[in-house]
Amino acid sequence: MVLGCFLAGQVASGVALVVFLLVSGTGIPMGVLSLDPAEQLVLTGGFLVSTMALALWVVAKERRSFGSLGFTATRRVWLPLVLGAVLAVAAVTVPVLIGLVSGQFVPGTAPPVTVVSVAVLLALLGGFVVQATTEEVLVRGYLVQVTWRKWGLYAAVVVQTVVFTLMHGFNTGFGAVPLVNLVLISLVLVFWALAEGSLWGVCAFHAVWNWCQGNVYGAEVSGLDLSATLLDIRQAPEGTALFTGGDFGLEGSVLTTLVLLVLLIGVFGVFRRRWSRTAAHPRPVSDTPAG
Repeated sequence: MVLGCFLAGQVASGVALVVFLLVSGTGIPMGVLSLDPAEQLVLTGGFLVSTMALALWVVAKERRSFGSLGFTATRRVWLPLVLGAVLAVAAVTVPVLIGLVSGQFVPGTAPPVTVVSVAVLLALLGGFVVQATTEEVLVRGYLVQVTWRKWGLYAAVVVQTVVFTLMHGFNTGFGAVPLVNLVLISLVLVFWALAEGSLWGVCAFHAVWNWCQGNVYGAEVSGLDLSATLLDIRQAPEGTALFTGGDFGLEGSVLTTLVLLVLLIGVFGVFRRRWSRTAAHPRPVSDTPAG
């Protein structure tokens, strides 16, 4: 089910982007895919198809609400949202600062900041909210629920890690370091979601993580080059892909590996404390049975 929904979104995004590129006369680029704001919104917006397909399955087939996938109702929903956004900004900023201080990155010419440019950047954040939320609902929501209930917690953690990594494994610049980082961020996000008991925090983190890399600092996002940026951080002539991430972007950097290891230690510690407070095992991100 997860594979079908994910492929539906990928096909929708890909077809929409190709049609848009051909109609606009841009043509199909080779190598690193460079996207202007309109193209970026078309690509990220296509993920709505995946979400709608999963929502239809959950509501019509499994007879439960979409919210049961991990969007628990709470009066303080803003807390995990703010925490996720703040931690994402910090997690992206740390390797950028280390890279700048060590000479791996150099600042380029930043585009002028205008009301229009800020509005565009916020709209692009909305696109990443769609993309990131879709992936979280599919993987940390539905997939973790069904695998947990069939095979247990550890199977759920392993399966979601494999699936999430494969989702990004065919992107430009993929290699050993991106592989390690994708595994680490999969673990960070799953233990975060389990500790929180919902998907609010990880959705905020995931969306701002992508947006901050690409549209704030101007780095590639899992192999995508985004033209609308607040700043312009580039690899220095003497810089190496091991530290900058190369064509894959910051997610391919060992500096990001260190940040993710720190995050993993933190969220796993919170998860362990939640586990120890329960009489039995902690529950998945929803209390509603998965079908």
